[in-house]
Amino acid sequence: MLSSFLKYFSHYLFHAKTRQKLLFLAVSGLFLSSFSLIVLQSTMGGLQNNLMARSKKFLGHSYIQLEETQLQEIRPLLLDLNKLKAKYHLEYSLELLLRQGNYISPIVVHGLVEEFPPPFLPDYDYNEGLSAADLANKLSIGLGNQVQMISPAHTSSFLGDIPRSITIYVDDVMRTDVPEVDLYHFWLPVVKLHNLARKRVFNHIMIHNDVDTDKINETLSKYSFVKTFKTWEEQNQTLVWALRLETSVMVFLFVSMSMLVSLCITSGLLIFFDKIKVDLASFWILGSSKAKLHTSSTILLHLMSFVSVFFGLAMGLVFLWLLDKYGVEILPDVFVDRKIPIYVTVKGVLIAFAVPYFISLAFSLFTLGQFKKETNFLDHIRTIG
Repeated sequence: MLSSFLKYFSHYLFHAKTRQKLLFLAVSGLFLSSFSLIVLQSTMGGLQNNLMARSKKFLGHSYIQLEETQLQEIRPLLLDLNKLKAKYHLEYSLELLLRQGNYISPIVVHGLVEEFPPPFLPDYDYNEGLSAADLANKLSIGLGNQVQMISPAHTSSFLGDIPRSITIYVDDVMRTDVPEVDLYHFWLPVVKLHNLARKRVFNHIMIHNDVDTDKINETLSKYSFVKTFKTWEEQNQTLVWALRLETSVMVFLFVSMSMLVSLCITSGLLIFFDKIKVDLASFWILGSSKAKLHTSSTILLHLMSFVSVFFGLAMGLVFLWLLDKYGVEILPDVFVDRKIPIYVTVKGVLIAFAVPYFISLAFSLFTLGQFKKETNFLDHIRTIG
């Protein structure tokens, strides 16, 4: 019974010259819905993931803020972080003013320790300063230029509480492609900041990999000089919220599109079942019960939705693989990622499958229920007679 009905339906759908073009277009719409949803999610996810990866590379996956503490007191904490397999670097960071000629800009200065180097500066020679690119452009700083760093928080009382300052030569300029880093950050050997503050202390530990936050919090609770511990997501809550909102709006738009496609399926099914009333009545006359016809129709609708969405998802994944392997640089120069990045997740695949499948299935079953409620095969046969 089921195989006969499925063969009949597929022949009716694909070979009829004048019937069911609307249903066929709606089924094609399901294919395009799942295809578009996985492609758009993966490309947008790639852009978002690359943005977060660049930021975490220079700002850390998380950071530990310390009270100004000497190195020998911090070493037990560093040993505990080693046990947790954390990749980190120790630094003394200050907010200063950078002066170049007649230009002054607020900056964040990172004093680096050669014993604990940051992973993004493996070849740093720890002699002079390293400026971020946009900061150098803003103040017209070139290689070998001499700049002055002023600390309003550290003063010398000898001449009437004048802010202390140090002079730094700029060895190199680094572009991070992270706007908040390129515009305000500067790196130099920690000894120069120690000379400015006149104390050998440290106040930050940047962690550059994902570590269990519960274990880190448990470890940090043993040390009184630890002030705060924050992950990158906690530091950038506004950006994380905006990215999530962007993803949610995209999924909402595709849910709306899937509902529109499902309305087309509903219309097509209403026309389809109305046209095959005689054929279904023939099955009933030949001995098939209404329950069997209803079950066969339900399975048919499941298969129609599943096959359409599955093939759309499969073709979308194939397209993404080809785009990732053979894609060219199509984005303008203002974009950091000239080639469209691809980031496929299990969650994205499930959403791309579940959203069009369950929406179309719900509308299809509703249509079938209405048809079952309003159709009486005996009355229809009497009408024909």
